[in-house]
Amino acid sequence: MIDVENITKGIGVVTAAFALVGGGYTLYDKVGFDDPILTWAPEHFSITSGPADGEFKVSVAREKHRDDCTVEDFILDIRDSEYIVHKAKPSITKFMGPATDKVDTFAYKMTIENPSEVAKGEATLVAYIHYGCPEGQVVVNYPDHQNLRFNIL
Repeated sequence: MIDVENITKGIGVVTAAFALVGGGYTLYDKVGFDDPILTWAPEHFSITSGPADGEFKVSVAREKHRDDCTVEDFILDIRDSEYIVHKAKPSITKFMGPATDKVDTFAYKMTIENPSEVAKGEATLVAYIHYGCPEGQVVVNYPDHQNLRFNIL
């Protein structure tokens, strides 16, 4: 004879297990645990100084943690000595490299789009890197660090 009570209990246990797994996944998805794409190493950053209509060499360094995200957009801005933000154009728009526990340094050149509008003096480089990741778009900024400041002569 079929024991309906034991079958009902078994179905209840299986249902509860699925609910627990689904709820745990939903909690992870909603709360999100920090899974950074990279960690900047700003002590290795440098930017050459020069005239606003010149070319600037930028060196940045990072420790890349994930390989499952791709660069979709790379936007550079310059905040001049009067705190006005200007567009800048990098010599590269996409860059990549393997995930590693070592600091990876790379360099590129940039120019300012409307150099006649830029005030002379100390400027700051600001960058926005848009990544396409399995969890959606993630934007990573350069850190606020002294090594991202340079002089426009």
